[in-house]
Amino acid sequence: MAGTSGTTSGGSGGAAPFGVCSAPPSKAVTIYMIGDSTMSVYDSSLYPRMGWGQRLGDAFATACAKVVDKALSGRSSKSFYDEGAWTPIKNALAPGDYVLIQFGHNDEKSDDPARFTEPSTTYKQYLTTYVNDARAKSATPLLLTSINRDNWKGSTVTDSHGAYPPAVRELAKALDVELIDLTALTKSYFERIGQTETNRLFLILTAGQSANYPDGVSDTTHLQEKGALAIGQLALADAYAQKLTLASYLKAVPVAP
Repeated sequence: MAGTSGTTSGGSGGAAPFGVCSAPPSKAVTIYMIGDSTMSVYDSSLYPRMGWGQRLGDAFATACAKVVDKALSGRSSKSFYDEGAWTPIKNALAPGDYVLIQFGHNDEKSDDPARFTEPSTTYKQYLTTYVNDARAKSATPLLLTSINRDNWKGSTVTDSHGAYPPAVRELAKALDVELIDLTALTKSYFERIGQTETNRLFLILTAGQSANYPDGVSDTTHLQEKGALAIGQLALADAYAQKLTLASYLKAVPVAP
């Protein structure tokens, strides 16, 4: 399921380690990101709110790959497709490109038929469409489970995504798709650093701390810049550990936070 790329080499004798793009391809690949608000790009007027995909491109060698974050706030796997957001991305895909797919937060909204999907059926069906469409264009799909919310019970991060992450894991195995399990990774990371430090990753600000949020804000779903950068590093470090081809386009070996 994981693979290496001809752009890198391993071993000794001065060869570049896996995860460093030492021999750029003839044309830089494009890494598209599709998903929800935890991944998406935000205007400066909302800073320090930031999706974890917003700065991900900084980690890649420009001659090897560029990141195009097309994630959209409020979208589920269903509404992203039904609203037509997927069509121009699908049409633009070229051989060798990547599609990083992370939905779930809004698929859970059972009171909204435009967004709700059922984990074992419609959720998997929409994700499968993205996977198959990418493969049809000789691009590589990569599935990601949702990041955890900043919700706790004692020293334990509580599960707020239910059957959705297991559904992604099952689908990745069934379709032989590369997987980065951000649900498991963020749970482990948050519990290691504790709730106080985790709070600093999310958009939790006191009054006067940010001119964009003069009255403060307490948002346990969305990230601020520090959190976005940390989650991006978690994802890339896991891609490197798995030796996914994606990691072979990086500037340097990623270090998990």
